[in-house]
Amino acid sequence: MKLEVGMYARVQELNEVIIVKILKVEDDGFNADDNMYYMFSEVIKASHNIIDLIEVGDYVNGCRVIKINLESPLKYVKCINDNCFEEKEIKTILTKKQMENNCYRIDD
Repeated sequence: MKLEVGMYARVQELNEVIIVKILKVEDDGFNADDNMYYMFSEVIKASHNIIDLIEVGDYVNGCRVIKINLESPLKYVKCINDNCFEEKEIKTILTKKQMENNCYRIDD
């Protein structure tokens, strides 16, 4: 997969999966909008369309995604509370791995 400036990438970083925007591509990796450098081997998938990187279980605009429709022309994600978001309406994404790693668990 050829990465280009302006694309979004879903990357595996240590124990976390995050989505970043590519700002500069170099020989063995790229710089992203979080001021980090990623190796090409850390990329799970990449796309010019951020909606292509969302998976069921991720959180979009604070809502957990239960369905993804990438059929043209109507690309959207559906959330657990019946909210649906088209790509232009997506403001925030939290991957399911980020949620798992950062949530507080209460022991019974």
